[in-house]
Amino acid sequence: MILWLLAVVFVMPLCAQDNSTEKDKRMSNTFLRDPGYGSRVNFGVTFAPTITWMYPHTKGYESNGALMGLRYGVNLNINLTKRKNFYFSTGLFAEHCGGKMKFLDNMTIDSFVFDSIPTQRNYRSIYLTIPTGVTLKTNSINNFYICGNLGLMHGFNLRSTSVDSYLIGEEEELWSREEKESQETTLFKETLYVGAGFEYSVTPKMRAGLMINYVHSLTNYFKGAGLAQNSYSKVDQKANLGYVEIALNINFF
Repeated sequence: MILWLLAVVFVMPLCAQDNSTEKDKRMSNTFLRDPGYGSRVNFGVTFAPTITWMYPHTKGYESNGALMGLRYGVNLNINLTKRKNFYFSTGLFAEHCGGKMKFLDNMTIDSFVFDSIPTQRNYRSIYLTIPTGVTLKTNSINNFYICGNLGLMHGFNLRSTSVDSYLIGEEEELWSREEKESQETTLFKETLYVGAGFEYSVTPKMRAGLMINYVHSLTNYFKGAGLAQNSYSKVDQKANLGYVEIALNINFF
């Protein structure tokens, strides 16, 4: 009888402690939707409005403002650790970017050539882009994660267009031409990107995020070797692209 009472006294608290521990775990997992461990590979979609401009490096050329652009596609992230903190990031994206410049150029109308006309030109290009970089993420802070990324984007030009506007006459009336295909843009573009933002764990298998990235091209926007010259000064055109984007991401783990 005494042995039975001792067993009850010692076993009941242990059972209660186990039940309490299990209950705490369930409550913790309910509050922290993401336990912190992830699959080796995850994917997602990205939609990023951009403000894009050009940095001219040709004598007599000036930047003339920015354009609205866009980047969208699918991203692929390879988890390099057991936890969800360090990733190799890549994907496949369409990238719409460009910029505005002003300079002196020749203008041809019905075989007549007008020299040294103030010219404003808008460039727009579409690239197929493959990024390669790293993404760092903190542990969960009430289901939020602070993120940072750094890497390169490798772009292949699909189409480029330009629109010319001229200041003509004493009152400098602005006269514009129709959009035309541009043959001056180089085929390949290499860019550096860096940014920071956050993610929120919607479910254990899905996160929504926002990143603010700065992107700067490392290569000339124009072809070299005399293939993209100013018709008035006969010098090669040189410029780099830059843009800021707000990237909206949904990732599936």
